[in-house]
Amino acid sequence: MTWWVDVSYTRTQAGSDIGITRTVRRLLGELRTAGRDCEAVAFHASGFRRVDFDTAPQRSSAAATPAGATAAQPRGRLFRLITGTVARRLVPIALRIAPWSLLRTLWQRSSTLAFNDLTRHHEPARFSAGDVLLMADASWNYAAWVAARRAQAKGVRVVLLVYDLMPLRHPEFCFPLVPRLYGTWLAEMLLCCDAVVCISRATEDDLRRWVHEVDLPIAIAPTGHFRLGSDPSSTVATGAIRPSILSVLDGPDACFASVGSFEPKKNYGLLLKAFEELWSQGSQLGLIIAGRPTTDSADLIEAMRVHPQQGRLLLTVHDATDSEILALYENCRALVLPSLFEGFGLALVEARTRGCPVIASNLPVFAELADGGVTTFDRTSAGALARVLVDHAINDRRAVVAPMHPFTWADSARQCAAQIEKLLAAAPEN
Repeated sequence: MTWWVDVSYTRTQAGSDIGITRTVRRLLGELRTAGRDCEAVAFHASGFRRVDFDTAPQRSSAAATPAGATAAQPRGRLFRLITGTVARRLVPIALRIAPWSLLRTLWQRSSTLAFNDLTRHHEPARFSAGDVLLMADASWNYAAWVAARRAQAKGVRVVLLVYDLMPLRHPEFCFPLVPRLYGTWLAEMLLCCDAVVCISRATEDDLRRWVHEVDLPIAIAPTGHFRLGSDPSSTVATGAIRPSILSVLDGPDACFASVGSFEPKKNYGLLLKAFEELWSQGSQLGLIIAGRPTTDSADLIEAMRVHPQQGRLLLTVHDATDSEILALYENCRALVLPSLFEGFGLALVEARTRGCPVIASNLPVFAELADGGVTTFDRTSAGALARVLVDHAINDRRAVVAPMHPFTWADSARQCAAQIEKLLAAAPEN
């Protein structure tokens, strides 16, 4: 029996090793390391095609975007066009003046052309009855259900991996086209898959609620969840740390840190407001935010850039190295995660496995992952966050909370595979 893993989107993201692309690479790599017969496939409208795929961790770039990441692929011109800057500016206008049915048809045709072009020289996957097709990639970018049904017709068991329902629950945090595409994709995939695995219990619960809300015409396949892993932790930051980071870390009072892209869902505006309240009262607490810039948070990024405390008690870093992130985990008083939505909490896990206390918003997924080193607060209240910050500044928890036990990508792959096998055993045959 062969396990086939969809890498259609991830293979276009050269140099990117974050989010879904990281998960796809790590799961496929660890499944192979564990001795499972695994092959990578990519979308083609006529059916999935086998591709050679390097699962080694890629070098991430603070400026990496879907458009820029495909630059090295000569046959990705159409994909770059339909996901690039010009398209992102035109789509919101088009959504206001053109019927969705037309835009959906245009998107599906252009997306199919792009992915067909990327796999045109590859041979069709040689599926056999009883094989497993793991749809682990960001497959709402193409008509994945078309190829999935072709595989299923050959006796392949199709398993869908769901990361979160943010495009449906919080469309304000997404590019305007994504929520519409995501809803169609999710419904179509649920109608053709044999099992569904989610990256947290919170996501699984939310998925089942959504299915009840939309009243799909058939009962969905069995669902389950598993936990994502994290890369091995190092005990010491060995690379050079820039002086501006060291200056704020070694400031007059405790320094806190946040790690994650500057996206609206990260709620960095509320984080800044909480610190401004404390600074206005004479506090000398420091704050370092390390994360890639995004156009959706351009105004907040600019406000922080020109903030009176920038370089003194406040520092924003958009190109932090792995050594600098590790230095933040090792030296800040606590990692602060004020997010309004997350499918998982990788930064929480990374910080806790390195012994760093965490202050996190009261999201269900954070509560699911939390141990004794995690303190939660009301994600809508800057005052509530400020009070927790003061408490951590007075009471240093670093010496009194043990690190979280590591949960590696190998652990994650084993748990994922066991969950899939359990679900497929309970699911009816095609």
